[in-house]
Amino acid sequence: MHPKRIRPVQHIRAMPRGSSRPQKILFSDGRQYIVKFKNNARQGTRALVNEYVAGQLAQLLSLPVPRFKVVDIPKTFIQSNKILSQYAFTPGHQFASEVIHPCEQLPETRPIPKELNIVNRSQCPGIVVFDQWIHNIDRLKRNVLLQPQPRKGGYKLYIIDHGHSFSFETPSHKRRCSWTPYTLKFLPQKIKPNSLYNWIARHARNSDDFFKFVDHIQRIPDERICQIIASIPHDWNVSRGERTALFTYLQRAKKRLPRLIARYLRKS
Repeated sequence: MHPKRIRPVQHIRAMPRGSSRPQKILFSDGRQYIVKFKNNARQGTRALVNEYVAGQLAQLLSLPVPRFKVVDIPKTFIQSNKILSQYAFTPGHQFASEVIHPCEQLPETRPIPKELNIVNRSQCPGIVVFDQWIHNIDRLKRNVLLQPQPRKGGYKLYIIDHGHSFSFETPSHKRRCSWTPYTLKFLPQKIKPNSLYNWIARHARNSDDFFKFVDHIQRIPDERICQIIASIPHDWNVSRGERTALFTYLQRAKKRLPRLIARYLRKS
């Protein structure tokens, strides 16, 4: 899915965090986007592939991800900006996630307030199930945004940053987003509980809230998953064999979800 084309108008700033060197850019639709460039030095182009596929799958499940686009950044725009030139970004298709404004982040060094009212709490169990399906190893507090909803007296929760989907940890505990057909053969593994997942799980009434999303995922037609993978931009350098391996992984993980989620709920 490639929506109406927009063009970059103004580079606003480099984001202070993010190993992919994300940049905030204003586009011709009047909206600001956080842009990940395909040849960023730390995560590489594979992080964009992961963001794109995960985002498309999340939308199929009606999970709360910011709107996103594949955008074309020309060479002239990069060369006209000192920061973009400094990183030697390559022109072409990039991944752009719309800025959520206003928004807040969860406190990283303090417990999450128990009284926090999440207005889309029914989607929370789906986040755990979704992360298990795409094997996201980077669901941390900083990868959740809260948008104030004054009329409802609470916050809408958004999930962001899926660059470490389909990913793995090396024996030295370094995270790698550059999956290959070989590494995908060892996935999925059970995701590790953490304080964020525990907080998210508290918004579920019972285990049925989790298995409702398992059922939703299992009902996604294989043809739709194939279409998403086929629509990955060609200049992101995903070979035919790699596309096939990613589809095979998503099929396999989909079948294993009931057992993996049952194990997660028993041990969390």
